[in-house]
Amino acid sequence: MCSRTEGHLKVSKTNLFLFAGMAASLGSLALAQTAGQKQTKSKRNQRPPVVQKVTPVAPAPVEEVVAPVVEVPTSVVAPEPAAPPSPVTDEAARAALKAGTAASAAGDLRQAEQAFRTALTLAPPGETGDSVALEATKRLGFLAFEKRDPRSAETFFGAEAVLARRLYFSGKISPRAFADSVQRFASATGSMGRSGESAALSFYAQEIKSRAQAEVSSQILNRDTNDPADSVGNVRVAASGLCVVGRDPILKDRVSCEDEEGARGEALALQARQIKASAPPPPTKAEREAKEAKNKGKGG
Repeated sequence: MCSRTEGHLKVSKTNLFLFAGMAASLGSLALAQTAGQKQTKSKRNQRPPVVQKVTPVAPAPVEEVVAPVVEVPTSVVAPEPAAPPSPVTDEAARAALKAGTAASAAGDLRQAEQAFRTALTLAPPGETGDSVALEATKRLGFLAFEKRDPRSAETFFGAEAVLARRLYFSGKISPRAFADSVQRFASATGSMGRSGESAALSFYAQEIKSRAQAEVSSQILNRDTNDPADSVGNVRVAASGLCVVGRDPILKDRVSCEDEEGARGEALALQARQIKASAPPPPTKAEREAKEAKNKGKGG
């Protein structure tokens, strides 16, 4: 019985070893399986990395440049050069002036006046037309005298004197022609009853002639002229505000009231300077005392 028991013990020990090995194997497998499950679970619970999605920026639209369409002519024709402007002349005005002179010679004063007015209208502006305008105003002044119209005569002779002064200072007419026109203006002003201005204009006309002669003499004798009036300073003159050239509208584009005022003022100022220069010098103290003593002797 003991032997049986030992045999059973041997078998039991062998079985125990087998069971122990199997248990160890099973335990290892269980541990491995558990570790694998944990690792799998850990991987499942782990969040995937966030990947930012970058949206590509669209490029700015490029404007399409369209080149202009240039039409190329099949045959290029060079432009013709512009014709130079025709020179301004006073031929038409002079033709009308000639017709007026012929009508005046024939005794047709109405036709002559109309032709002279036409010449004055056709005279181009500026110095180109001043010469023919000067002649037309002179003719109209003479016609006014013939018609016994002193008012119109003063108007047109005044315009003639203003035009003559302008042409004289620009060297277009002689001093004598200028002086003659001023003298006609003086006569017409006197016929209107303004003797003071008429006298000043007459003196102006004479002074123009005398100064021109003195200038010629100085050039011949090679010496300077000496006019006492030139040494007198500026003088104040009282000129009337009358404007005779403004009476007829046909003269408005040719002469102005300012031109006439300049001519009148110059005549009056020149006369005043001459009067002042020609006046005797004031007496000295000795001359005044001698005169007073002489007067006392006569009274005693």
